[in-house]
This record gives sequence, structure tokens and C-alpha cells, in this order.
Amino acid sequence: MARRSSSRITRLLTALALAVAACGGAAPVSTTAPPPTATVTDAGATSTTAVSTTTSTTTSTTTPPVSIDAEVLAPEGQGPFPAVVLVHGGGWVIGTPLLMAPLAEHLASAGYLTVNAAYRLSSTEHAGFPRAVDDVACAVRYAASHPLSDGSVTVIGHSAGAHLAAIVALTGQSYAEECPFPGSGVPERLVGLGGPYDIDRLGAAMIVFFGSGPADDAEAWIAGNPQRLTDANPHLVALIVHGEQDGIVDFSFATDFHDSLVSYGVFSSLEVVSGAAHNDLTDPGIVGELITAWLVQLTSP
Repeated sequence: MARRSSSRITRLLTALALAVAACGGAAPVSTTAPPPTATVTDAGATSTTAVSTTTSTTTSTTTPPVSIDAEVLAPEGQGPFPAVVLVHGGGWVIGTPLLMAPLAEHLASAGYLTVNAAYRLSSTEHAGFPRAVDDVACAVRYAASHPLSDGSVTVIGHSAGAHLAAIVALTGQSYAEECPFPGSGVPERLVGLGGPYDIDRLGAAMIVFFGSGPADDAEAWIAGNPQRLTDANPHLVALIVHGEQDGIVDFSFATDFHDSLVSYGVFSSLEVVSGAAHNDLTDPGIVGELITAWLVQLTSP
């Protein structure tokens, strides 16, 4: 059974990579799943929770009334701190917050309350939409209401996570109705790392995410397409980052999304990272200073 499941996931990821490559002419890269476990180390920050466990809302491990599947890294000091929510990639069907752990540690060490969030993955049995978006929007609410947060939130997503983060940044108020934390679910800022924002271009590869094709549920395919939502939040501030050597997501996804955001009044910056491949955009040694320098301009008193 496990072998069949692994084969199915590989086929889904291959279809996604091929679909994006066909749109932009890029060659697909490996779709091998990451190791199922890894060790998250402390890099000058205090971990207040662990992935897949009940979170704590303070450094003294006070437990909130409900659990949220995330790892929270609190900077040293009393706070309050600006918050960031990280959203991992994985083609919507695999991945864990461990993929973003090094970047999470970097951001926490730089003074940001960091919520490295999980979300419900897509499968042939359970569509990802809207459940995955609900989870990210709830994580944004949690970050904004955390006792150490100053109430402002930046959502940072990579690849498929950038797609989810963009939906939440534009229309997060429409999701997470059952989330127990207060707030709108809409962050003040978005950082998209190698995101495929126009899902219409991915075609059949997105059926596993929506559970049906666009002809069967056109409303969901519109609501789940950030490229069609760029007029929804003119108060957003965005940083759209793309790797020069990205072999999966074509550069036009970034430029089209950025240009459309700007046309609707969003203050958006577009950055191309020289020599960076798709998965390099989660490496703090490659994008860490770019992100923190951008955040400092927006979050410093």
C-alpha cells in the first residue's frame, strides 16, 4: 500500500512539474519527496512548540485552548515582535514545515516571531481547497494574536506555499471560519518565493488540489487563483522573488502576478536572485538577507 501511495504522489508531482514546464518551456526538476523526518535545531531563537503538537503561546509553554499544527520560534527578548508565517511547498501534495525550518530560524534570530505552519495536503481522497487555505489563514490569525506579536503579520510562502500565501494575503478574510483565533486572516505583507500564481496555466495538474476541473467548479478555480484576485487587497505590500535558474516555475508567473498587483495599487517589489534554482529560495544563505532587509524597511519603528 505504501508503495502504491508513493507512486501516486510521484505521478502527481511529475504532472505538476511537466505542466509548469510546458507553460514556460523550463525543464522539470526532481520530484523526489523529502525525508519524512528531520531535526529542527535552535539558532539563537526559542522554540515554543513542535510540529504536529499542541502549540504554546508563550516561552513558558502555556498551552492555548486548541492546537495548531505549527512550530513557533520566538526571538530573544520581551517583544512585542512583528510576526511572520511560513508556508512550505511540495506541489500541494507533500511537504512539511521542516522544509522551511532553516529560514524560520534565520527570521527568528533576526527578531521576528516566526510561525512555521503546516496545512492539510491534497490527495485523490481529499481536495486541498479550501482546507489548505483555511489552515494558512488560521495561522495568520494565530500569529497576529500571539502574546509576543505586535499584531502585524507577513506571510512567506515557497512554491505551492507561495500560491496559498498569495490567496490568503489577498482574500484571507473569506477563510478559516472555524478558526478559534481572532482577526481577519489577512496579513499586512506577502513574500512569494518561486510561486505559480496563475493556476489556470497549470490545467489538469491542479485537479488534485480542487478535487474537480474548472468546468465542474469554476467558482473554486477563480477563488483559488491569485492571478485573478490581485484587485482584492490594495493595502497589501508584496515582495515577489524568483530564482534566475528556476527549472520548474517560469519567470512569467512572477512578472505577471507582480504587474497585476501593481496595476491595482499594491506596493509590490520584484526581485530576481542571480543563479538561484527553485528550491534555493528556501535557503537563508541565499534569500535570508533579502527578506530581512525588506522586512526591516517595513517593520522598524
